Amino acid sequence: MGKNLPARGGIVMAARFLLKRHGAAMKQIRMYGPQDLRIDDVPRPVAGPRDVVVKVAMFGICGSDLAFVRDGYIGRPTGQAMPLGHELAGTVFEVGSEVSGIRSGQRVVVHPMKSGNRIGTGDPEHGGFAEYLLVREAVLGDSIFPIDDSLSFDRAVLTEPIAVGMHGLNLGDVQAGDHAVVFGAGPIGLGAIAALKYRGAARVVAIDVVEERLERARQLGADLTINPAKEDVRATLEERLGTVKSMLTGLPLVDAGLYVDCAGHAPLLQQAVEMAKEGARIVILAKHKTPVSMDMVQVMSKELTVRGSLSYPTEFSEVIAMLGDTGLDMGPMVSHMFPFEQFEQAFATAQNAQQSAKVLVSVE
Repeated sequence: MGKNLPARGGIVMAARFLLKRHGAAMKQIRMYGPQDLRIDDVPRPVAGPRDVVVKVAMFGICGSDLAFVRDGYIGRPTGQAMPLGHELAGTVFEVGSEVSGIRSGQRVVVHPMKSGNRIGTGDPEHGGFAEYLLVREAVLGDSIFPIDDSLSFDRAVLTEPIAVGMHGLNLGDVQAGDHAVVFGAGPIGLGAIAALKYRGAARVVAIDVVEERLERARQLGADLTINPAKEDVRATLEERLGTVKSMLTGLPLVDAGLYVDCAGHAPLLQQAVEMAKEGARIVILAKHKTPVSMDMVQVMSKELTVRGSLSYPTEFSEVIAMLGDTGLDMGPMVSHMFPFEQFEQAFATAQNAQQSAKVLVSVE
């Protein structure tokens, strides 16, 4: 990854003009193409009448950030600078004249996809991997959510990744007392496990091939962990969760009502369809890079619900309330924390799935 390399042409001229006019610059991390991530000096954003500027205190590195740097941003030609980062918490630095309910100095988390924003996922100027962030058309409870002083930034910054899993659970109609199986114990899977326990699931099973991730899952409340490289998934689930007879065939099926795919591994998803009991729900949170075969006869005959899940339109408030529960230990979800000046090391650590869970970067 390059570092402190300047932009070119008109961008440079615009930056010089803004720096001269406003007299302030900041560090921002931008992607110029696959494997080309740079720390640039850019003008600090200025709030328009309906905008706010947030001084970023903490941001998290997401799997989508890693994918963008590995493969290039979808729809963006190689070489065009693209700010990254959409998991962040901080303090309101500047408030536009027409913004109501938001005040300077307020501690907040930012919803990156509301009010027309696409922060870190398509906005050509603004991303959360920066010292300051512009939030356009800022609306309290929509794109900006206040947090209590008692909620630390390293905990509040988990709002966005946990909201990904929480939205999937809401689509999957999670119920208190459910038996739930989570495929994949990376950051999204770990957040889903914590959310399942918070929502009252009776038994939560985590499945992953990385032992360190399974240990984190146990610390977050997983009642059972399975490593498919060492154990037979279906046999273990039948033994530990019990079985129910199929109404159609009389054969035993795993007594789990909800399966959450955070792994993106087609054989596991296929196995979920095969072992699911009648009326079970399957929620897909992971990205599958190739088409997945699915036994539609079983989907139909067992009346399974298969739902895809993307984003988190209404979950931020629920997750902030969850994180405000001081009896809930979210520490195991975070594996590393780095200062901003060590971003390159942080990003390299996040790329190593064998060693990392959620990697955070402190900007303060």
